[in-house]
Amino acid sequence: MIGQSIGHYRIVVLLALVSTGLLLSLPVVGQSNWPQWRGPTRDGAVAVRPGTHRGAGDWPEQPTLVWKRVVGTGYSGPVAARDRIWVHARQVEQEVVRSLDFSTGKILWVQRYDAPFEQDSSALAHGRGPYSTPTLADDRLLTLGVTAILSVWDADSGTLLWRRDYSEEFDPSHMIFGAAASPLVEGGLCFVHFGDPAIEDPGSSGSGAMIALRIADGEEVWRWTGDSPAAGATPVIHDRGGLQQLIFKTRASIVGVDPHAGGELWRMPFRVLEDNTITTPLIIGDRLVTSDYEVGVFAWRLEAKGGSWTVQELWSNREVSLFMSSPVVVGAQVIGFSHQRMGQLFGLDLEDGRVLWLGERRWGEHATLVVWGDALLVFLEDGSLVVGEVSRKGFQELRRYRLGEKYSWSHPAIVGDRILVRSGKKLAVYHLGE
Repeated sequence: MIGQSIGHYRIVVLLALVSTGLLLSLPVVGQSNWPQWRGPTRDGAVAVRPGTHRGAGDWPEQPTLVWKRVVGTGYSGPVAARDRIWVHARQVEQEVVRSLDFSTGKILWVQRYDAPFEQDSSALAHGRGPYSTPTLADDRLLTLGVTAILSVWDADSGTLLWRRDYSEEFDPSHMIFGAAASPLVEGGLCFVHFGDPAIEDPGSSGSGAMIALRIADGEEVWRWTGDSPAAGATPVIHDRGGLQQLIFKTRASIVGVDPHAGGELWRMPFRVLEDNTITTPLIIGDRLVTSDYEVGVFAWRLEAKGGSWTVQELWSNREVSLFMSSPVVVGAQVIGFSHQRMGQLFGLDLEDGRVLWLGERRWGEHATLVVWGDALLVFLEDGSLVVGEVSRKGFQELRRYRLGEKYSWSHPAIVGDRILVRSGKKLAVYHLGE
């Protein structure tokens, strides 16, 4: 992809709030489900047939509301598969997990458990979670509550299969937002980073552990105890030539470990300055791209030599920076949403990191970006969905919709031509086809 002629790339920019993005339609043609944070491959990309294109005339003047239902508060994003949707929310002192019919919104099952949470006073405006997006692994649904309770449910029936509560070992009340990173499932294991980010001392690392649990029965397989988590920054899997590594941010570093045995493969300094970061590392071939509050955007090359991994910095750019948003790749561009200049979309050259273009300013603190074929989808925190077109020269807006309310920070979900939007206490499904 690097160095090829780019031309114009259609970008649908779903700009809403933090933590979720998705499009759903049944039947789904050439498209997978939305089973986890940031979609099928955890990179903000919708799985469609190669060359899929949707021009300006393919987007309706206004979307059609299919259904809307009150589900509770929180920024946890919905997930979807087959003919179902699952959503994790809060109602007073309980966390609630629901399964709904995709077409009608009918509740198929609901489960509740107590989850009182003493939140830091500086974060009261953001509610008491949950913030972590569930993960769907075949017939099992994994949810991580704000108080570090990991639950595994039978996705079809709602039966609780097993639960692990790490709140006594790692006090989540020390985290301004509580437990927020989304579980990752790979090879029969679930990976979750628990811990206290030590907000009392920004210069130190807190206690914490990246823990691998067996999906089948919740048995702990290994744990890495090098540092506490970086709030909502979620882990990813890098697979190169059959060699895998689990990559995640901590309070002070970016780390790669063996996902099967937990051995540390490499670690490099990368200090997270704020406690509510959600920027998820982006894997592009042999490259790792990420950013955080006021540090700029970085790219590294990951190589396996002689059974060990090397990490080489390729470029960095401090003109833009990500904070409450995660980047995506379109063609040979890294597209992101900078919190600087009161919120601004940008495009970087994947090869050397130079700024190719900067969008309009003052779009808000957060935006969720989703790639759909040769289009980009992005959601603004005021509930707006902006549909646009991107080239090496910039961004051209095509459509703008209002799908949510102020503080729409949940990551939406996309399957087919439908988008699931969680805003306030409600979950809504919109049809974006003609």
